[in-house]
Amino acid sequence: MAVTAAKAMNAKKQLHMVSVLSVEWKRKLMILGIVAGTFLTYRYLLPVILPFLAAWLLAAWLNPYALRLQSYTRIKKNIWNVILLATVFAILVVLLYLGAKELLGQLKTAVANFSVLLSWASVFLDKGCALLEDVTGIAKESSRAYILSHLSGMQEEFLAALSPQTFARVSSAVKKIVVLFSGIVVTFIGSILMMADMENLHRKIWDYSWLVSIRRVVNQLKRTTAVYLKAQVIIMLIVAGICAAGFWIMKSPYFLILGIVLGLLDALPVIGTGTFLYPAAFLFLIKGNFAVAAGCVLLDVITSILREYLEPKLLGGKLGISPIAVLASVYIGIFLYGGCGVFLGPLSFSTIYESGKVWDVWD
Repeated sequence: MAVTAAKAMNAKKQLHMVSVLSVEWKRKLMILGIVAGTFLTYRYLLPVILPFLAAWLLAAWLNPYALRLQSYTRIKKNIWNVILLATVFAILVVLLYLGAKELLGQLKTAVANFSVLLSWASVFLDKGCALLEDVTGIAKESSRAYILSHLSGMQEEFLAALSPQTFARVSSAVKKIVVLFSGIVVTFIGSILMMADMENLHRKIWDYSWLVSIRRVVNQLKRTTAVYLKAQVIIMLIVAGICAAGFWIMKSPYFLILGIVLGLLDALPVIGTGTFLYPAAFLFLIKGNFAVAAGCVLLDVITSILREYLEPKLLGGKLGISPIAVLASVYIGIFLYGGCGVFLGPLSFSTIYESGKVWDVWD
């Protein structure tokens, strides 16, 4: 009897161990599935459904205004839908046209003045190397040769980018423009259709039981990551506008390009606008242009204070997102998604984390 009981206990222990291992493997497979599903969704599915997602956001934003206007007037809601959407799209098209025209003009000026910019940079390099020699004792010829040897590779890449083979790819750019235009048309038509049937769509979404888990993940993302990304985009646009205005006041012919670059730098965690502005201020100081040097420092001070003021206001102090986690997710996102990884990286990280919480796969 004792032997039989011992065998039964061993069998139960073995079954328990097998059960634990089975659960552990299921948990690991679910984590792998969540990670793979998130990557595939944002990498391949998102570009396809982006026009419909934009249409949904536009419809959800404008639908209350259309209902209010219908209650104030005798005009039907469907007519107000078209009027509101046409107005929004017209404003966006005008702003994009003016911005693209100015940006292309500044790029043309930069290309036309490439030799002038090169000589200007050479003067800066000579003065900087001379100052380095006074401070460290390193011969300016040696430091200049070292820097130029590294810049030569960058120059070759730049010239290769302007080669005839590159311009032969215009057809690819035309295809992208056609896809973009098609996406805008789909967004416009989709917004009208969704606004016309918004209440019914809301009801159907809530009726589908299999969307419960997805809705929980989306709602959590709306309270956390979406708030963070929205705040960063708003701050980035404000910083870009202030920097562009500042360089316009300093009479830079490339004020729009510099504003956009500094806005993007400010959106990157840890890096910020000072990465560009303080070296620029140092170079202008060497050249003897004290007003522009002071302007660069002032721009960084203004944008830093602005970020410190706006972040608590826009985030509400509710998000405890670690800067190192954001930096890592941005870096991995850029590696996986390209330039869009600045936003898709943190979004993917949060989606994986929140999905794991909903399906209870984290220890």
